[in-house]
Amino acid sequence: MKELGSRFAEVERRVRALVTENQGLRARVRELEDERGRLGEAARDSDALRANKSQVQDRLKRLLRLLETIKVREEEREGPAGSPAREEHTDADKV
Repeated sequence: MKELGSRFAEVERRVRALVTENQGLRARVRELEDERGRLGEAARDSDALRANKSQVQDRLKRLLRLLETIKVREEEREGPAGSPAREEHTDADKV
């Protein structure tokens, strides 16, 4: 009977140790789930930032092309009359 009591005490001790370990593991699982949630949120934020960056780059490229077009049109409007060589030639004709 004494041996049965000691075996039962050993089983109780092991069960308590397993319960304690299980509680620790559950806490760790909750921590990991929280971390996974934060990482998922960070990944979504990163994707949104990447998309915004791409949109800004596209807009900047369009603006640059527009500015270049405006510059070319202004230069075409000024024409050769706006160039210094043309003015010299015109002055020489007047003399």
